[in-house]
Amino acid sequence: MAHPFTPQICDMADSMGICLYQRFSQTEAALFLHCTIEALTKLQKQHKIEYIQVDEEITEFFGFQLLEYLAQQIQPSNEPPQLNTPDKIICVKEVQRLTDLSRTTIWRLERAGKFPARVPLTGSRIGWRYNDIQEWIKKQ
Repeated sequence: MAHPFTPQICDMADSMGICLYQRFSQTEAALFLHCTIEALTKLQKQHKIEYIQVDEEITEFFGFQLLEYLAQQIQPSNEPPQLNTPDKIICVKEVQRLTDLSRTTIWRLERAGKFPARVPLTGSRIGWRYNDIQEWIKKQ
C-alpha cells in the first residue's frame, strides 16, 4: 500500500513538531499559518485549503491539510547558490566529486600542468581553490 503522504509533508511535520492527524480549530490554524481568520475563511471558500466541516458553523483542520497548503506555497529560489567565493579551499574528495576523476588521475594531470595547482594547508594536508577547479571544469 502506498504511503498517504509525500516525503515533503512528512519532513515538514517532523521539523515543525506537529502530528499529521492533529486537529486544529480555525483560530489555531490561522495562528499556525500566520494569517487572519478572515484570510483563512477566504482560502476555504476559494477551495485553496482542505478542511473538516464539523457542523454548520465549525470547521477544523488536520495538520496534514495545513502542511499541504504550505507546501503548495513554496517557490524554488531562482538564485544560484553562492558557492563561488574566491578564497574557498576544497579537499581532494570534493575535487574528485566535482571532476569525476580519481585521485591518481588528478595527480597525473597536475604533474603534467593540465590541472590547477594544489594549495598546501598543513604539512600533510592540501586543497584546491574552488574557482580554479570550476574554471578547469568549464574548459573541459
